[in-house]
Amino acid sequence: MEIRRFFVSRCDIADGAVTIRGDEFLHMTKVLRYKVGYKAVVCANDGVEHTCTVKEIGRDYARLTIDCSKVVDKKGVSITLYAGLLKNNKLDFVIQKAVELGVDRIIPFTSANCAETKFSVDRANKIALEAAKQCGSAYLSRVDELISIDEMAAQLKNYDSVLFAYEGERKLKLSDALREGKHIALIVGPEGGFQPDEAENIINAGASSVTLGRRILRAETASIIFCALVLNGLGELD
Repeated sequence: MEIRRFFVSRCDIADGAVTIRGDEFLHMTKVLRYKVGYKAVVCANDGVEHTCTVKEIGRDYARLTIDCSKVVDKKGVSITLYAGLLKNNKLDFVIQKAVELGVDRIIPFTSANCAETKFSVDRANKIALEAAKQCGSAYLSRVDELISIDEMAAQLKNYDSVLFAYEGERKLKLSDALREGKHIALIVGPEGGFQPDEAENIINAGASSVTLGRRILRAETASIIFCALVLNGLGELD
């Protein structure tokens, strides 16, 4: 049987054992039909994989013993992607690929040119969970609730560096703007881009506007290219 991957909180690991609860427990027992003796890989968002054996299945929990543990990934930087809300569920694709690349947090936002208004954070986090499992990540990315562009601008002071992919920027290249820091935010707009006053507010809030090149990219393409270029430039894709 294929050994499946599950995510828990760090507090669920203690004394050489892991307790799985909630949706992951239901997925393990109701969907995958796990039984005592089955093997699993458990991660707690710290870059460590725990290979485990199921020892007990209760009414609302499963207890596993840890057979061995190993560090498989170590992040030197935390990346947050602020992504403009996209129509036709295109944000699903952005979330999936951002997780595969190693983005830690995705925060969708609305702006004047957003054509979409509906967003389910629960659905988005399920997509992130499945993407993390599919790509074998030891980290679980988080998707936040939808916020406004003004709320986003107010949050930018919390980062060491903020890079803003702006269609109106013609001079500053990403490679020239990339700076070291532990917490970096990336901003990509919706299909219609940004209004001039929105871009000005973002820059005044501390973001560096950069160009992603001479070609006009779709919003979902820009998000993935932006994340990949930044992570590669920081050595996080090595």
